[in-house]
Amino acid sequence: MYHPRLYGNFYDMGFKYGSLLHQKKIAPLSLTQRQAEFGTECYQSVSQFYPELIEEFEGFAAGWQWEADQLGAFVSGLGVFDMTGKCSAFAGRTSDAIIFGRNYDLLYKFRKTTESCLIAPQDKFAYVSQSDVFIGRCDGVNEMGLAIAMSFVNGTQIQPGITFHLIIRKVLETCRTVADAIALIQSAKVASANNFLIADAARNMAVVESAPQGSEVRHPAENENFVCITNQFQHPRMQPFDQGGIGWCQSAERYQHLCDRLGQCAQIDMETAQEILSTTPVCLDLRREQFGTLWSVVANLNMLAIARAEGKPKITNYRPDTRLTWWLQKGNP
Repeated sequence: MYHPRLYGNFYDMGFKYGSLLHQKKIAPLSLTQRQAEFGTECYQSVSQFYPELIEEFEGFAAGWQWEADQLGAFVSGLGVFDMTGKCSAFAGRTSDAIIFGRNYDLLYKFRKTTESCLIAPQDKFAYVSQSDVFIGRCDGVNEMGLAIAMSFVNGTQIQPGITFHLIIRKVLETCRTVADAIALIQSAKVASANNFLIADAARNMAVVESAPQGSEVRHPAENENFVCITNQFQHPRMQPFDQGGIGWCQSAERYQHLCDRLGQCAQIDMETAQEILSTTPVCLDLRREQFGTLWSVVANLNMLAIARAEGKPKITNYRPDTRLTWWLQKGNP
């Protein structure tokens, strides 16, 4: 797993990362005609949704010595035609804190492209986040104590629009609260079906079930202090937009296991979260499919305490990540 630290204006952040790829002689990636056409339409949507990212694409392309439009089409259309990732995430509330946990599950061949970044854009919130694609993000925690994670859903429709990893970028960089994040996600013209789990340091938490046909918000039930997601829609009004067919990744079993364990926790802490994420079936290790958990992250949002396991999580292989508190203690805005 790579561990870049990116800060400054958007162009400079992009140029720094693109230059690293050029120095490593990593060749630009090719696109099919369908991917190029769809991605180009998505890239045009990004310029309206989050124009600052266009600057980052341009800097990245200059550093990598690739055409910005081709890079933009590639990144902006990712995760729409191939939704291999199958993930689990949750947030649990105690009397004085909220705990966030997330497993990211994907084909093992993508292990070498995973990264965990400290990103501090000029005039935006700083955050630590994980991903398997440059520029886009899959989960993270920002300096305001806001956390977000996504999971794929096998939806019934796609459209040119904003893909999940660019939505997460804007949430982490611009949102303070769960309410802010919900409003942002529901305002976006999304490209595909996904779940977004959000929690904040004020002990708020919610799930946005999102598809091109619409979205719905789930909050904890009256007698519950948690929310969780796997790879299906739970809201009755969203289920018609979920075509299922993902039994192989044990999505229903993972969801039920999370509900059972979290429902039994009177006081969840980071150690309990690590244990839950390290346990079958939440921790996937599907040898035949060469598929399983590539990283696992837990966080106490009130303390900005973050721990990450790289590779298959075990209770013993989580390591603290102090980069965000290090950045803030330096007196950076």
